[in-house]
Amino acid sequence: MITPADSSASSASSASSASSAPGPASSAGRRRTAIAGTLVAAFGGFAGFNLTLSAMPAYAVRSGAGPSGAGMLTATLMAATLVVQPFTPWLFARLGRRHALAMSGALLGLPCLVMPAASTLPALTGLAAVRGLGFGVFVVAGVTFTAELFPSGNRGRALGWYGAVVGVAGVLGAPLGIALARQEAYALAFALAAGTAALVLVGSFGLSRAAAPARPAGPRSGRPWTPHGTWRSLRPMTGPLMVEAASTTAYGVVFTFLPLTASAAPGALLAAQASTVLSRLGAGWLIDRYGGRQVLLPAVLATTIGTASGAASHEPALLLAGTALFGAGFGAVQSATLVLAMQAAGDRPGGLGVAGVAWNVAFDGGTGIGSLAGGPLLSLGGPSALFPATAAVLAAFFLLDLRGAHLPDSKNCRSSQDD
Repeated sequence: MITPADSSASSASSASSASSAPGPASSAGRRRTAIAGTLVAAFGGFAGFNLTLSAMPAYAVRSGAGPSGAGMLTATLMAATLVVQPFTPWLFARLGRRHALAMSGALLGLPCLVMPAASTLPALTGLAAVRGLGFGVFVVAGVTFTAELFPSGNRGRALGWYGAVVGVAGVLGAPLGIALARQEAYALAFALAAGTAALVLVGSFGLSRAAAPARPAGPRSGRPWTPHGTWRSLRPMTGPLMVEAASTTAYGVVFTFLPLTASAAPGALLAAQASTVLSRLGAGWLIDRYGGRQVLLPAVLATTIGTASGAASHEPALLLAGTALFGAGFGAVQSATLVLAMQAAGDRPGGLGVAGVAWNVAFDGGTGIGSLAGGPLLSLGGPSALFPATAAVLAAFFLLDLRGAHLPDSKNCRSSQDD
């Protein structure tokens, strides 16, 4: 029998336990803080990256490296980015989310403080490699940590917001870098890049110190890591990743060679960037409502038509409309392929980490392929061959993805691998 006194004591004990345990309100607060930190870091990291990416070629030429040296700097940065990305899940497990993101910001920002004193190609190449390592960790962290903060049914909108912030950072950072380079204000450009990289460190304080899983869990977790096991984790993602690589190949072609072939390129590329930002937001909502597979078809169609419009180099109005369509489709492709890859990986944090790594490798690899392979094709056939051929490659890879697709894509993008 429980007396009133006993009841009161029990109630007080329960109240004390409830107050000491983290409740839903405190959990939601930590989640909001983590989301804010991730977005602040995303803006800072990508703003500085785009600023230096647009200012460094002119700085390299001014330092005597020439155009080939400028190309080597970009190639070195992207090569270092690709090299480090497969190791990022291990870094997240070893250092924890907060420290891993903070380290990436330091690697992005500290070399910028040294750049005004560096004038030789070997020194600039070494600094570019360090920044590439930081960027590789940074981009995987942003995508993976954002996905982990949201359930699968809201992941499209979350990644849409993340992509929109990244797009705004590019819209602001790239033109500013070009403007400062034209004024030869390189010291100011590098100081601003270091300052924006500091926002990555600021944003990292919103994240938990907890470690992320180092390896993807297979369909039956607990299985030791093997190369075959990694392939089994990647195999369901191959279709979306092929489309992602093909779309960023188109991105590399459009943003590298359109300025060389069209006088209206500055306005056209600005239209592409602006429509990409808006598309990331809208596509995220559509993906959560209808599924990534349903969004991918019209997105690829728009990207394909927009890429082919680059052949209209002497028709400014048509080019402007085409690049705006390209940006809208490209932004939706980014969100849809990322959500589909994560759906294929399942909702396990380790699987999300592998999907984030693979998607970023596809993005960076495709961009590099487009930038490298587009030059010879432009020399051989001009813009009338380059842009339609690139569009045809994207369409072909999407057809391959359609043919091999076998994973169901439900309304809220839930995975069905846990039989």
